[in-house]
Amino acid sequence: MPLVGIKEILVEARSRRYGVLSLLAGNLEMVIGQIRAAEELRAPLILAFSQELTPQVPLELAMPCLVRAASMADVPVATILDHGRDLETIVRAIHLGTSSVMFDGSLLPYEENVRCTREVVRIAHAVGVSVEAELGTIVGSAGSANSEAKGVDSLFTDPDLAADFVQRTDVDALAISFGNVHGRYQDNPSLDLCRLRAIRSRVDVPLSMHGASGLVDSLYREIVASGISKVCYYTAAG
Repeated sequence: MPLVGIKEILVEARSRRYGVLSLLAGNLEMVIGQIRAAEELRAPLILAFSQELTPQVPLELAMPCLVRAASMADVPVATILDHGRDLETIVRAIHLGTSSVMFDGSLLPYEENVRCTREVVRIAHAVGVSVEAELGTIVGSAGSANSEAKGVDSLFTDPDLAADFVQRTDVDALAISFGNVHGRYQDNPSLDLCRLRAIRSRVDVPLSMHGASGLVDSLYREIVASGISKVCYYTAAG
């Protein structure tokens, strides 16, 4: 099946109110297992590569592997560079064939995030590559982030800014912060689903949840029903 971008997968997910898993591809065995599971379930899948989590694996080896594996699947599979923080790395991933990139400018001042994201979108869209961006701060690892971030409203995505950001950047998906944290949750997560629903009502692109690992099944249903289309999963509780 031809490689698809996250836009093609997530627009339908948003419209039909279901979530699509984005799984980090840490090694070849994981990629094979993830695609086989997607094929068995007849479900779309997003394969993500994070240089920060697997620094020992060069992008030039990892991305072509993901792209080839995704194109051989008989269900829709997109590939994405996860948390790309500079234009050089994002352009490298595009040249290596990825169907999607994520630019993470969440630590930048708002106007600089807008400016940098617009430039990524300009380059990526010119060659048919989907773009996810991030607004708000998704902290982690969760081992320390929960105690630091809980109740810190300034870290969360502002619904009105989200609408402005999407309108000005033309991104295909938006990663948001509503109490989610990267890594394992050591306490019960405190997710602001009212904020999530408010953001969904103000933007017309699919929303992405980073830090969606190891939650109880019923909470995933609430999260997706409230507006999340892309569910990023890597670390289960153990």
